[in-house]
Amino acid sequence: MGDAVKQYRKAVHGQLVRTTSGVIREGANQYSFSYRSAGGSLKSAGKHLKRGGRNTLAFLTQPVWVPRRNKEPKEYSRITLFVLDTVRFGGTFTAIFVALFVTLNYQSFWSIVTTRLNPIDHVRSVQALTASVDSALKDKLLRSPSLAVAGSNDGNLLAFLPSIGPPENRIIIPKMELNIPLVTPSYEALLREDWGQVEEDIQDALKMGVVHYPGTAKPGQAGNFFVTGHSSYYPWAPGKYKNVFARLHELEPGDEYWVYYGGDKHRYIVRSKKEVKPSDVTVLDQPVDRRVATLMTCTPIGTTLRRLIITSEEVDPQTGIALEVGERGHDSLPKARPEALPI
Repeated sequence: MGDAVKQYRKAVHGQLVRTTSGVIREGANQYSFSYRSAGGSLKSAGKHLKRGGRNTLAFLTQPVWVPRRNKEPKEYSRITLFVLDTVRFGGTFTAIFVALFVTLNYQSFWSIVTTRLNPIDHVRSVQALTASVDSALKDKLLRSPSLAVAGSNDGNLLAFLPSIGPPENRIIIPKMELNIPLVTPSYEALLREDWGQVEEDIQDALKMGVVHYPGTAKPGQAGNFFVTGHSSYYPWAPGKYKNVFARLHELEPGDEYWVYYGGDKHRYIVRSKKEVKPSDVTVLDQPVDRRVATLMTCTPIGTTLRRLIITSEEVDPQTGIALEVGERGHDSLPKARPEALPI
């Protein structure tokens, strides 16, 4: 019985070896056949490509006689005519595109060019703009009949008034010669999470100035005070602030701007500048331990390909030192003396 089992196992083992060897030989034969077939196909394809290349080259170099008005016909090759036609069409298309692009965005480009046409006036405007709101406010207060004493700064109430701002919120960027309204849209759509209406509210607000993005920190608060404005928009669209941030790219780290918000004056110094994708929402992040601000607009001008981001830090109006959360800036005016107040 034991011999029979051994013979059976030997027979099975032999059959497995023969079967395995047969499978390996068959696979090797198939791979060899495929390789030879592929080699033949590649050679055939190479011949066809060479033949096609020669025919194409012969066609492109074939001479063509082009008639000319009042002149003898001129000989060109087909490839030369193709290149000339491509250049003519491409040049015409490019010229039309550039003309339309400049026409649609002429306000933005003109605002950039004018600052370079007369640099002396530009410098004077920059120097004068920082104090423009304070001067206008002072003149207004001097004419106010409600003040007990008006005129000089010696010992009267005007000399001890706080450094309040204009009745409306504004942003002043001396380097860009901007003194513009700062508009905050309604928060209702944001609270309802109606994002389509939020976008519509922002677009409506952009007609009246630059926009304090809903839900972001206010000046003086911890977080990110986020402001956006148009760099270019359709010339026929309503509103006079369609290109208000066309020159935002001129701001560099170290430049400053001022914000009047709720009657208080806030000073910001630019810390960084970068470009991001429109889908990058991290620029709206709200830090809890810093008082920062962001100015945003579309770039390049006339497109929405990217967003230009100017990041700033709120600093003390007098010293320029970064303000901590909850810290108030130094009062630039002396404290009132009771004996100096009018009676």
